[in-house]
Amino acid sequence: MLGGLKTKKYNGKYGVVKSLPNANEGRHGILLDGMTAPVAIRLCNISHASSGSGESIRKKSTQEQLAEKKLGTSHLEPSKDCPDADQLRQFRTMMNMFMTEEVQINMYGRKIDPVPDFLAELVDGGGGFPVDVDQRWAEKYIRKSFEDASGLPHYFEAFFKQPSWTPEPRYVFKRLNSTEKEKLDWYMYKAVPGSIFQQRVCRPYSSLMRHSFSNQAYRKEVLHRATTHVAVGFVDLGMLFAADLQPGPTGKSGHPMRFIGVEMSAYVVAKAHVIWELLQMTPPQASSEWKPHLCQVLQVWFSSTWEKETFEAVQKALIILCSKDSTSYYPDVRELLEYWLGAPKLPLRKARSQIKQATTDSLSEIGQLLQKRDRTALARYELTRDFALQGQPLCGNTPMLDCPDGTPPLENDETVFAAFSWMEIMKIRLEHERSGMDILMAAERYALAGVEKLAKWAANGSVTVELKCAAIQDVIHEVAEVRPWTMSWSNILDYLDYREFHRIARACSIHGDTIHYAYSMNWSTEVMGVSIVDYPGKERAEIRAELLDSANDAVERFYMCFGWDRHLRCPPPTNPLNTSSQFCLEQLHFRAWARCFFDVARREGHLNVANIEHSVGSPLSSTGGSTVAFTWSYDPDIRFNNMHPMLASPGLIHSCLLYTSDAADE
Repeated sequence: MLGGLKTKKYNGKYGVVKSLPNANEGRHGILLDGMTAPVAIRLCNISHASSGSGESIRKKSTQEQLAEKKLGTSHLEPSKDCPDADQLRQFRTMMNMFMTEEVQINMYGRKIDPVPDFLAELVDGGGGFPVDVDQRWAEKYIRKSFEDASGLPHYFEAFFKQPSWTPEPRYVFKRLNSTEKEKLDWYMYKAVPGSIFQQRVCRPYSSLMRHSFSNQAYRKEVLHRATTHVAVGFVDLGMLFAADLQPGPTGKSGHPMRFIGVEMSAYVVAKAHVIWELLQMTPPQASSEWKPHLCQVLQVWFSSTWEKETFEAVQKALIILCSKDSTSYYPDVRELLEYWLGAPKLPLRKARSQIKQATTDSLSEIGQLLQKRDRTALARYELTRDFALQGQPLCGNTPMLDCPDGTPPLENDETVFAAFSWMEIMKIRLEHERSGMDILMAAERYALAGVEKLAKWAANGSVTVELKCAAIQDVIHEVAEVRPWTMSWSNILDYLDYREFHRIARACSIHGDTIHYAYSMNWSTEVMGVSIVDYPGKERAEIRAELLDSANDAVERFYMCFGWDRHLRCPPPTNPLNTSSQFCLEQLHFRAWARCFFDVARREGHLNVANIEHSVGSPLSSTGGSTVAFTWSYDPDIRFNNMHPMLASPGLIHSCLLYTSDAADE
């Protein structure tokens, strides 16, 4: 069946498949360039060259990839003439000369509360700048954060309320996440509010970045013992981190849950191997080393720096991983593991410098917080990305910051507040209000509970983990044969044609009994009417003004509902494009987009949808605020309105107050 296919690659060389697999060994005969006789290799070492899973990590240097990434996103970046901290301070000083309280109320409908001086709080009473941080850069960064928070959202509101306001081209490009002619033509000349762009030009997931961890909050799902879960595009082990594990089918409740991760990124697979190995190395719970070891796991997973004990633990884990048979890993995964094993300690100053380079001053969220201890904690975190440290850091996080040249560049502005549930963090923060706990401590406590659970599962055999470095298109048959009970897809659907995505997902669950979870982070770029940018000009000025005011009211009510109004600034110091979309416009249109997405699947076969959810996201993250998530099945025997007791466990079809849910009508 495979004979004659040409887009194959082995050990850096392309060739042609000349023979069918041997039934006993599962090998293929590959005729490589320049060779006269085929080489017999195992199926797991063959991959489509076009899929990205077989691309050598040394094909381009990291700097070349970084330059290519910047070029490809240049149309989405802020204008080069954006004001710096000094210019913003001068503008604020000038505005304060005539912006009396009466003028503020007339212009914005409210008095503008002054923002505390972040820099003074950090330097005078917050312990000063963290060790080995570039103080000149840190001071500039904090000052820029302060000036942004002082002016947002007020100045932008006045800007958008101008009767003749029309967006610049860069606003439109960023709004659509595209410069494609077909999409621009649709947007400019055909679309009306509610229109959905259905001629998607598919762009594969960019290989020009590496994520240390997810940029979307881990979603709590219910998994079951004695079943198999396949996580496609898993990024990290966050699916397990947040999951609830329930008993399996009758008679098999003691069997482990089999977790299979499928991911194109060799980096993601290699780092996940390290984390799972560390979890398996966790000392007994009664041991005094229990909690320190779990903090070491958190440092490897989320922190830019390590303590001495963490470096030593990682070395032990890497020795175990690298001692395994050479066929245990995809070649690029093994190369990364062996590189990390041989890498010396990354000097702390060098680690700080890399974090500095990967931090943009336009995405600071310090001004969101009302309480001083929270602001100081977040300021120190944004300057360092240190997490779960029990003392002073010794060195940089090797997998995060020290990779062989040719590894994709580190993603900018990574934050644990994108990966963690904001609702859960704030529950902890509010419960410990009187203890002096700050927002970062609350996040660390939340994360510690997650890895405690994983360590127990690893110790008692409740879960087994298998990781495969491959594109899902290349392993559809393999996935189908393990008969997954549940499958998670991250936001893979954002990078595939809808029909192609459903074809792949349906093929993976062809044997039935499969429930699927997925989410979209880019859906709003395909729907007209979900952004203020969609309402330009004098004739829509009143609509823009009403949207801005309604969004502020909605945020205020939302914060008060959960008791967050004493902790979060309102209106949020962010571009009002964000709040007006997330709290107003997207609520009107996300269900229609989701129905369009699923209608494509219904034309090809049976489909049942359990729920559709819109997430508000974390106020301390620039990602995940517009996510739409859903649960569904292609199996006609699975009916979510009359679920089997195993499927009806709390959490599978969950509806947290952070979400607006739309149950399916099937």
